[in-house]
Amino acid sequence: MRHRPDSLATLPAAADLTPGSARWREVAALYPRSGDAAVNLEHGYFSPMALPVQAAFEDAIRYTNAHLSPFLRGERAREATDTLRARLAALINAAPHEILLTRSASESMQVLIGQYAGLQPGDAVLWSNLDYPAMRYAMAWLEGRRGAAPVEMALTLPLGREEMLQRYAAMLRDTPRLKLLLLSQVFPANGQIVPVREIVAMARERGVDVLVDSAHALGQVEVDVQALGVDFAGFNLHKWIGAPPGLGFVYIRALKLALIEPHFGDRDYPADDIRSRLHAGMPPISAIMATPTALDFHERLGGAAVKRARLDWLRKYWTERVAGLPGLQLLTPKEDAGALAAFSIDGMSARELQAALVERFGVFTVERSVGFTDVVRATVAITTETRELDRLVEGLTVLAQEASSAAQTPPA
Repeated sequence: MRHRPDSLATLPAAADLTPGSARWREVAALYPRSGDAAVNLEHGYFSPMALPVQAAFEDAIRYTNAHLSPFLRGERAREATDTLRARLAALINAAPHEILLTRSASESMQVLIGQYAGLQPGDAVLWSNLDYPAMRYAMAWLEGRRGAAPVEMALTLPLGREEMLQRYAAMLRDTPRLKLLLLSQVFPANGQIVPVREIVAMARERGVDVLVDSAHALGQVEVDVQALGVDFAGFNLHKWIGAPPGLGFVYIRALKLALIEPHFGDRDYPADDIRSRLHAGMPPISAIMATPTALDFHERLGGAAVKRARLDWLRKYWTERVAGLPGLQLLTPKEDAGALAAFSIDGMSARELQAALVERFGVFTVERSVGFTDVVRATVAITTETRELDRLVEGLTVLAQEASSAAQTPPA
């Protein structure tokens, strides 16, 4: 590949990147700016690659497109894959042979849910309405696939940490024949950080395996599978690591590998090799080649600790300014949260609220389902500017006041 200057060298030192520091503008200069009129506050779906990562990705695409099968079937492509597996293992405190590359967190969790072999007919599987919808669907699908008894726990927002622990403890205690639990490390609807270590420990005491969905955790929350006691987890790399889209990975503790079946009877790898758990065909080789640059960038920024502090500061910047508005419900806790925050306004549907923010105030957010109702979610990025958040505050202030006035006006 062509040589490019190491623009990572222009990054400020991690020690200089205090949450509200003006030096974050230097970091922002290493990211693309769209020039769109609307402010993007939906970084929870896809956060941008930094320009050095984008350059590495473009170089990888050109290289792959020039060298084709001799490269893809050769030693250099295998080395790139092995290198990335080792980097990802180090990132979460695992071993390289416990890492399986996938194309997304959704595919990662589908591997774990769909190929989990520890169920007998009548065993219960548990999830909550705050887990990601596609993963809830997959858990419910186990009724037809394995004869499992599906159980959904209904959690209502806002939800405190102690109440959450009590609810999970009660469900683990009171659900007959419970065998498998789906657990988000960060709830995707409202950004609340879940006490995974405590819940996994409670589950282990009762012989329940836990599949951890870390789609929104990696990169903005420290993930140490040993400290958390996690045996199974699914990840993506395009949210808070800032890698190219189309790449995720699965962690399976080596001693638990037999509980996840080989993918459709795969024989390309032996059953004791984690790579037999997904036969994905053509690998996303260009993303694989560029992701080490994204990991380098992440580390130079100071890793998840520095990102978390910045994201937490930005979230509090706007949520504290709207907390007292009439009829506005903040559905994300002040603490135990990161970049994502959910809200609603009495008298407005989530769809009406999302549409009004983008059409009237130029702020792009997203509607999210929490099972029994819908909410609006706003997600900052490390490069979000306070002036952009001021526009969100302005929009919510006007909309909340309008909804409150409409509610107080008697019908004609």
